[in-house]
Amino acid sequence: MTSEITQINRVEALRYMGYKEQPDERISATIDECERELLKEARPQYVWRVFDIQRNGRNINLSDCDFLLEGKDIYDHLRGCDKAAVICATLSSDADRYIKRLDVSDSMKAVITDALANAMVEQVAEEARKNVLESMSGYSTTWLYGAGYGDFPIQCAPLLIASVDAVRKIGVCCTATHMLTPRKTVIGIIGLSRGELERKRRNCEDCSMKNSCQYREYGLRC
Repeated sequence: MTSEITQINRVEALRYMGYKEQPDERISATIDECERELLKEARPQYVWRVFDIQRNGRNINLSDCDFLLEGKDIYDHLRGCDKAAVICATLSSDADRYIKRLDVSDSMKAVITDALANAMVEQVAEEARKNVLESMSGYSTTWLYGAGYGDFPIQCAPLLIASVDAVRKIGVCCTATHMLTPRKTVIGIIGLSRGELERKRRNCEDCSMKNSCQYREYGLRC
């Protein structure tokens, strides 16, 4: 599906840039310019698919998928859920090429645009989550838990890509070193449960990166 993002979340973009406060007028004007250009260049798309969750003790997998969802974190994330949706969102290879051109021509704009792209692809993934929710009457969802987050191994990424046919549908691939291409792509899982779920949130204390996290160093969170 094609996403219709018309404005990038500035708070999230500034967080990716490392700002604790609002930048000055000159930088803000440059950010505005970079946002306009990125919105023209990117082709945001997403794909998702809902699966039944199958459990066997501490082992968990999705129906029609012959691999386990490894890690305690994803097991806990899907607690109370009877279904899950795999979501893949991307800004397309056009966005990658545009940022690469900026790397050569204007390094400052390249850094700003890269941060804007990070925030934008998160918005696309959130749009996909809401689309899933609209299609699943009576269900509530968790937030998107990405492959590579916590102890949910990045090695699951190509398996998740295959589960939603993302290569064919939106051109998303995974390299031998498990890097997603296009680079501005996210893939992960949301849990679905009938009725209200216990509110789950990103918890710094439970995160495997808490002792080396750059966000915490600046008083921020991911």
